[in-house]
Amino acid sequence: MELTDRQRSNLTAALDTLLPGDEWWPAAGALGLADRVMDLASLDPSHPCMVGEALSVLPGDFAALDPDTRTSEVEGLESSQPDLFGVLQLLAYNAYYTDARVLAVVESRTGYEARPPQPLGYFLEPFDESLLEKVKARAPFWRRV
Repeated sequence: MELTDRQRSNLTAALDTLLPGDEWWPAAGALGLADRVMDLASLDPSHPCMVGEALSVLPGDFAALDPDTRTSEVEGLESSQPDLFGVLQLLAYNAYYTDARVLAVVESRTGYEARPPQPLGYFLEPFDESLLEKVKARAPFWRRV
């Protein structure tokens, strides 16, 4: 689904409403994550339509509303259309918490390195090959082709 300018603006405002940020954390909309949300939505065939439906439930001038009214509207979406809200929230959180700028904040605030755990990560005990003895001794249970 290709977003219109109004939809992109409303989605950006919805992202700022869901993840408004503070002195440490950037607001999701300010990061320009609307296109990333739609990229993630495209991974599931129903999600782009659900984002569009969620945006259609919100007022057409959602981006122009004050923050308190936006919050009320998003809470209304959550209570009246929990499935649509859930998809929007999931996509927003996925886009936000995988963004390099947010990961840099996570790292600076927690000291936890914002990287995949392997190959540099956690120590793993050497694998105990003796655990496979019974399997190795077993006769084949498949047919050769």
